[in-house]
Amino acid sequence: MTMQPEKIGIYEIKSELGRGGMATVYRGYDSRFEREVAVKVLPQELMHSDPQFRLRFEREAKIIAQLEHSAIVPVYDVGESDGQPFFVMRYMNGGSLSERIKAGIFTIDEAIQILDAVAPALDEAHAKGIVHRDIKPSNILFDKRGNPYISDFGIAKLSQAQAGNVTGSAIIGTPAYMAPEQAQGMEVDGRSDIYALGIILFEMLTGKQPFEADTPMAVAIKHITDPVPHIRNTNPKLPEGMETIIQKAMAKNRNDRFSSAVEMTNALREVARNVTTRLQAVPAPPVVAPASEPTIRSEVKALPSRKGFNPLFVIAPVLVLAALAGGFFLFNGNRTPPTTQTPVSTSTSAPENTDTPTSISDASAVPIVIASTNTEAAPLPTETLTQTPLPSVPVSGGADQIAFVRSNEIWMMNVDGSELTQLTSDSGTKTDLQWLPDGDTLIFISGLTVKSYNVKTGVLDIVTDFPSASSLNAFRVSHDGKQVMIAVNNEIFVVSFDLETMKGVSKKSDLIALEHCILPEGKTKSALIVKEARWAADDKLVAWLFKGPTGTDLVSVLDIQDCTPATIDILDTFPGNRFDAPGFQGGVMLDFDWDGSNQFIFHTARRNNGWGELHVYNWETHRPTLTVNPIGRRCCYRDARWSPDGSYLLFSFQDEGLAEAAQTLLYYVPFGDISAGANLTPLPLPEGFFINPREAPQPALRPAQ
Repeated sequence: MTMQPEKIGIYEIKSELGRGGMATVYRGYDSRFEREVAVKVLPQELMHSDPQFRLRFEREAKIIAQLEHSAIVPVYDVGESDGQPFFVMRYMNGGSLSERIKAGIFTIDEAIQILDAVAPALDEAHAKGIVHRDIKPSNILFDKRGNPYISDFGIAKLSQAQAGNVTGSAIIGTPAYMAPEQAQGMEVDGRSDIYALGIILFEMLTGKQPFEADTPMAVAIKHITDPVPHIRNTNPKLPEGMETIIQKAMAKNRNDRFSSAVEMTNALREVARNVTTRLQAVPAPPVVAPASEPTIRSEVKALPSRKGFNPLFVIAPVLVLAALAGGFFLFNGNRTPPTTQTPVSTSTSAPENTDTPTSISDASAVPIVIASTNTEAAPLPTETLTQTPLPSVPVSGGADQIAFVRSNEIWMMNVDGSELTQLTSDSGTKTDLQWLPDGDTLIFISGLTVKSYNVKTGVLDIVTDFPSASSLNAFRVSHDGKQVMIAVNNEIFVVSFDLETMKGVSKKSDLIALEHCILPEGKTKSALIVKEARWAADDKLVAWLFKGPTGTDLVSVLDIQDCTPATIDILDTFPGNRFDAPGFQGGVMLDFDWDGSNQFIFHTARRNNGWGELHVYNWETHRPTLTVNPIGRRCCYRDARWSPDGSYLLFSFQDEGLAEAAQTLLYYVPFGDISAGANLTPLPLPEGFFINPREAPQPALRPAQ
């Protein structure tokens, strides 16, 4: 039994996370940045048996460093310790997609939520000529908020080169997710990853892999020779359009597959909306009862024509090479990432113009406009400004517009639900939405990056990013726009705020160099691990959501006017011993809001990843105002927001009694109507507008302009 090392390089090793044929992964601690990390150690044989390996290792590490995307697990460091090469990555503590698939079959909407995040990341890598080669559920990991990330870019290319020295050839990947060209040892490109993504989609929607056999070799052969199984034979409840998507994603000929992961995701979204996908050129095959060992034959386009092709010409050499390698044949059941090459253009049709106005089909729906997200502002056509005068924007509660998240994109509408408009189309995760005082700029967190969107110019820009951080939980600007609270790397900073200055900030030392009020200091209130933050209306007090010493989430109201960590005064903390909040038995609070005066509102986490009972609390009287649950006293709610003047409440609602049929509805109503028990009407969004019932809308109300 191999003993666990105490340190690898400068990293203290806490425990072993996993072990596979090509690497061992440990949970480590980086004392320099005070963060947990994952340390992946490659076998010593790679360094000793190939004198050129170190040079390749350094070259590939530089290529990996090019991958900067909010849905790719970042590599912090690479090195060598006692003759063993290692990678240091962000520690992901939310489990893997493999574990979630084992827990139950996904709905199409849940699958879209996953692909919406990882597809743009995969396309980003392909655009840089980097092919993963081992896309599979165990290489899609989740953070503590449930956001998915692609892991293990960077090791397969190194492993491939080493295997070539042993056998003269190598096949890298996991047989269950291996494209036909990959299983044959042919050159691969981004479309091989698309094939694997199709398999993952099949598995999410059925709980089974499309090809199963007694040995990994037999599975690989099926990818080469067997037709793609019909997904509706395994899960007859799926719509017919799913057949077309799976058949195209897993086409034997790579030229017949989707040209990008985002194209595949968009096709899936069309099926979810019950729209006949434009890919569907032939009727879907009939659904048959699944057999114990189904062998389903269908018309599938063959591999590129080669006279007298016989699979044995591929299979036999592979078997011989495997035997010669003494078991080093790199069919990997655990790890194996990318290869780099010139990007391959596979587009077979012109890309969709995302700036073209589109609307969701609904007889009573408000028109929906897709707004431009170009990084350079495009001037508005003159006629748009001169044809007709702009109608007045309705104002309620001191707000005129609402921004919110739907399917990882930001949408905006008037407070009465009119003029529903999509602002972004990059598919990246988005949290912590906030309007800046200018009323034109919306800021939000995307992974470890803070971005801004200007609603006048349509410019999407980066405010700042923290590439070496393990977490970025909050970025909250004061009402006067002069300060910002940043919860990064499990530390809280209160520093001066300026958009241009902030673009030069990327690490702790940059924050310290700014004019500041509060910097983290051990054994003071500034050492709290803050998850969310809010300012009082006069910016003199703050409220922090953090995990208390017993593991229960708490909110504290603090006086930080002295700008000295040692003298921070806690004025109140709740729920704690103040009151027993129904539904708060688990002690989890994912979100809260403050009217800037004396009232707080928060929700518990009962179902669907954070929907629960709604509570209002007065911190000055130290008592709950009421357990709201305003819609017929029924659960469940989330992401409630006070209006700028504190007279209205905006909240999301799902009727727990309708189970899976429950839709996500948005309400914006006078708080007095809630107290009086009045009948409330939701904002007029299109039927079924929110696709994923587990998604958090995270709205932000814009003060009236």
